[in-house]
Parts: sequence; structure tokens; C-alpha cells
Amino acid sequence: MRLRHLLMAMTLVPLMACAQGEEKKTNQNFVVKGLMWVKTLIDSMAVANIDRSYIEQPKKPWAVEARSSINHSSFEMEADWSYEDILDGRISARTDNNLPASLGAWVGYRGYGFGLSKQLSGEGGTLSLGAMGGSFGINMRINSYRSGAPYLSYSFASEGEVDADGGKVPMDDPMRVRSFFLDGYYMFNGKHFSYAAAYDQSLIQRRSAGSLMAGLMYYHSSVAFDDNSNWPLVLLMRAIGKLKFTQANVGAGYAYNWVPARGWLISAQVMPMISLYNKNKVYYYDVQDDNGHSIYEAALTDEDDSFDYDGDYKVVEDSSESTANRISWNFDARLSIVYNWKNCYLRVYGHYNRFRYKNDEGLGWIQDWTGYASLGIRF
Repeated sequence: MRLRHLLMAMTLVPLMACAQGEEKKTNQNFVVKGLMWVKTLIDSMAVANIDRSYIEQPKKPWAVEARSSINHSSFEMEADWSYEDILDGRISARTDNNLPASLGAWVGYRGYGFGLSKQLSGEGGTLSLGAMGGSFGINMRINSYRSGAPYLSYSFASEGEVDADGGKVPMDDPMRVRSFFLDGYYMFNGKHFSYAAAYDQSLIQRRSAGSLMAGLMYYHSSVAFDDNSNWPLVLLMRAIGKLKFTQANVGAGYAYNWVPARGWLISAQVMPMISLYNKNKVYYYDVQDDNGHSIYEAALTDEDDSFDYDGDYKVVEDSSESTANRISWNFDARLSIVYNWKNCYLRVYGHYNRFRYKNDEGLGWIQDWTGYASLGIRF
């Protein structure tokens, strides 16, 4: 019986190995077929319903880019002041991120790709994901930076007249800005107009054309200047040290691709938007000395001889307040200039956004524009 069982085992081992090999081969074929199906879908979506006399698809589907960017983000605030007949008016303050530059790379297939960049000065970077089809475009960007040398400029106005102008004052510890940006567009004239030709070069615009467009945009950003050395700014802004903005927008606009000569493309887009969801959260702080005592009144009145304008004080989070939803407006603007060679391209483009908050303490807004330069190679 033992010999019989041994012979049976010797027979079953090759059969089991063969079955496992067939199962593994089947799984591999399933994965390959799935990838090929996705590839075919992307290839067909890129050229679905386009007029080949207006839009051309490059033969080489892959592209890799070296990217550089420069960003200008300014944060402006205004706070109403009325304090024991000492101050009665409005203080305006403005911080600036001092134009940080970034360097990175992007890789994609037929307009579907991702990129990473690193800020060259200071701390920060950007992760971007994108998908472009014949009539649509979707972009996601996660951005964070801690600028190296921002400054604060302020002025004080009473009854409409400027009483004092503080000029520019360097901030020892910079603002920290983190943002999440997601937008999507649909082009009503996808047959003749290509969004991808302007912003990732997976298609090439051969003849000039324009299109009405609809779009959605979601934006969430956190702006913090609550480092201890920034306590004067926290006091000026009536104890505000951090803000969070969240907006969801819907809009319609127009985009135009102008082809002045072979290989060249100049594209412009403007889209007014309505902010259907627009909420902000404001964080308030107390400024304290080493003993935990608030210096708020001492800083304003000079009645406390122990107060030192050059002293080291702590910024301590105290409370927060969320504003009710306010329907507002926004707009998205972009400009792109492209030159295509046979297997490579050069693109320069920029976009501008503006976001606003308002509560009982005051108001403020972020203005952000970013310029990009990219050199891409198709393969």
C-alpha cells in the first residue's frame, strides 16, 4: 500500500504543478488583457469625434517633461479696529511669498500622467495628476510651501484717510500654505478645439479654433502665520493666526487656440464661476509672555513697562470660528504658448486664481498665479 501511495503522489505532483502553472498563466493573461483594454480605451477617447484637419494625434504616445515653475501668492487682510479711543479705524496687512521657484518632472501616456516638483528655496513641493481627452480635461494639484523670505506691509486708516504706512517689514518665520486644487472642463467644440493641445501636448492643434466650455473647480487651502516670531501680525489681525478656505465652483467660459504658424500655438481661457459652496474657518490666538500672561493690552497701551517690542512671546491657539456658507463668485484664467517639433515640444503657461473670505472681524483674500515652463520629449 505504501508503494501504491508513493506512486500516486509522484503522479499528482506534476499534475498539480502543471495546474498551478496554467492558473498563473491565466492570471497573467487577464492582467495583460486588462491593460490592453485600458490602453485601447485611452487611445480611442483621445481622438473620438475630432476633425483630423484641425487636430493631430502624435504617433508616439508617451511623453516625459522637465518642468520649472515660479509662483506668486499674496495674502491680504483687513481688520476693523476700535479699542478704548486708542485705535479707531482699519488696519491693512499684506504678506508675500517672495516668488519661490520649483523644479520637477512629469510623465504621461496620451494625456494621462503625473508630475512631482520641489521648491528650490525654502520648503515645499507640488504633486499633480491630469487626464485629457478629446473634449474634456481633469487636473488635480496638491501644493505646499513655506516661503523663505516673505514680508509684511501694513497701513492704518481712520475715517477713510491713511494715518500711517508701515512699508515693508520682513517676517522672521514665513507663512505656511497648503492647498488642494481639483478642476474639470468640458469643451462643447471638441471636434475642432483641443484642450490637450494647449496643456499637455498629447494632441496638436493644426488650425485655429475656439470653444465654449463648462467647468467645475474645488479648492481647499490653509494659510498659517502662527509662528511665535509673527506675534505682531497676529495682534494686528485681531488675534487671527490661521485660516482655511474651502470653495466649490461651477462656471462657463470660452477658450481659444490660435495657430499663428506651423508648430506654434497660443491658447487663452477665461471662465467666470459661481461659488455655490464657500466656507471659511478662522483660528484665533492669544499672545503670551513666558509666564502665560496675555500681552494684548500691554502691546496696545504701553502702560506695562515690562513689555518689550523686541521680546520673545508665544502664540497660543485659543479658539476657532466657521463662517456660514456664502454664495460668491470667482474666475479661472489661463494662458499657454506652445511650440512643437517632431518628437519634442516646449510649453510656457500660467494660471490665475483669487479666493476671498469675510467675517465680523474683517476680510481677506488670496491671489495666486503660477507660471510654468516645460520641455517634453515623446517616445
